[in-house]
Amino acid sequence: MTFQWIVVVLVFLVTGAGALYGFSPDSRFEEGALTAADMTPDRQAHDRQRSERGGLLVPDWSGRVIDELAVDWLERYGETIQDPAVQARFAGLRKDVLLAYPDQGEGIFLRALWLAFPSFAQEILTLLARLEEYQQWLLDNDLQLRDMPVLTREGAKWQKRLQLFGPDAELIWADEKLVWAERKQAVQQTMEALNQASEYSLDETLFQLQAAIAENYGSSWQGLVMDNGVVANVFFGFESVQSRLRALPQDQRQQQINRVRSSLGYSDEQVRRLAERDQRRNQRWENGLAYMEARAALTQSLTGNELATALSDLQTDYFRHEAVTIAQEEADGFFRYRRPRYFGRN
Repeated sequence: MTFQWIVVVLVFLVTGAGALYGFSPDSRFEEGALTAADMTPDRQAHDRQRSERGGLLVPDWSGRVIDELAVDWLERYGETIQDPAVQARFAGLRKDVLLAYPDQGEGIFLRALWLAFPSFAQEILTLLARLEEYQQWLLDNDLQLRDMPVLTREGAKWQKRLQLFGPDAELIWADEKLVWAERKQAVQQTMEALNQASEYSLDETLFQLQAAIAENYGSSWQGLVMDNGVVANVFFGFESVQSRLRALPQDQRQQQINRVRSSLGYSDEQVRRLAERDQRRNQRWENGLAYMEARAALTQSLTGNELATALSDLQTDYFRHEAVTIAQEEADGFFRYRRPRYFGRN
């Protein structure tokens, strides 16, 4: 039977024409026989709700409303109702019904749902219960979530979603993932352009980066700044930025780095501490580059055991307590001072 014929049959059943043949859409909903708990597997909750509230009775006039809702939902969602993302939409539909009928809305919603989708109603109600649990979790953890950096907060939310919904979470929040993917792509394209944009000053480059992030992430973008210095790391990773910083004397270079950090929202104390860290890094790099130059000279003049002994002594002279670590890294083929130098970053 095609979907269109299913709709026709349902319309037939929920109208007076169906009643002529002895069918009533309310036959399974005798007075006092239907409650919200009847739609869930928790019988204790069912008994408690019945004792506290009684059955979810609806007035006679609601029959027409139930019929219309059932037909409307079947026409709109009948062909895709097995999709968890479609089922999740009934959370909003339920709110609409409760808003329109504050006293009888729960009963109307449940009866229309079972009438439209008897094979999926229980599955939908289970999903809605989990959505309510997720929303309650968001409320209970609101302050903690607000204090988290943006990326950490999103990770915590996805962890909870996967815990409650498993793989279906990817389907339920597919639209949100698509939006984040589109934002990421837009920012990535801007970053690729800025990486080679030598015509921009440092201020112009920073402005373009901030504008791209703000446009795609809105007011939440500032939370990214302090999330392990994400934006700072991106900015100082641009080759266009590094080429300008390399061309400056050390004092002027540090002034520019400090100014960028201030523009990104770092406090004066944070800027000061990071500048001190930059100085320590500068000293390590100067020492490391001097070591690499001396090392190259040894490798050109010595071989075998003589070279090994000379390198060991050289590493001790330059790195002292780190000499063993440097030797092990080189034995593994890693030379830390052959890496690119990024001022303001490493």
